Amino acid sequence: MGYFDEPGAWSRYNATQVDREPRPLAVALVEHAGEGAGRLALDLGFGAGVETALLLDHGWRVLAIDGDPAAGDSLTARLPADQAERLTVGTETFAELDALPPAHLVHAGRSLPYAGAHLSRLWQLIRAALLPGGWLACDLFGERDTTTDADDIATLTDAEVDRLLTGLDVVRHEVQEADGTAYAGPQHWHTHSVLARRPSDDGS
Repeated sequence: MGYFDEPGAWSRYNATQVDREPRPLAVALVEHAGEGAGRLALDLGFGAGVETALLLDHGWRVLAIDGDPAAGDSLTARLPADQAERLTVGTETFAELDALPPAHLVHAGRSLPYAGAHLSRLWQLIRAALLPGGWLACDLFGERDTTTDADDIATLTDAEVDRLLTGLDVVRHEVQEADGTAYAGPQHWHTHSVLARRPSDDGS
């Protein structure tokens, strides 16, 4: 059993992340997508909610989904009332998720690999939910990533990542590979960070 398979592990991890800055991928996503002006964004595996709060700061309505039952209460307690009114929280694991509403933006920072065997199905839900012209930012784990903090982690070859991105206009695709330390211990990182847009005239 990996660390994040233990009861309460995600809540403990999320508590350590509350005060960090938004990750660069999410900042770049907002810069490209612009102000939300009430449009709907999905934040999948929102964790501590740092990036959710960033989206709310920029006027988006957000449906934030996470499998940690404590995540929603922790996030809403930190938000001003006007932002909390634009937030809907769903407490579901990726294994349980079977539908997503149409959205102009989808953010999934470092969360999709934890879909494990459900990644392909979840990706289909994301692609179906993304409206024409909508923006997507996500992290995927490459085949040399040595994540050991969960029993079921999705790692992908370069060709598999490329297939997932087929039909999207990829604005940024950065591959990071390095030895380091994750929350649960030593790790060799092999991560694909992607910022892409669904074409506005793709005919689907």
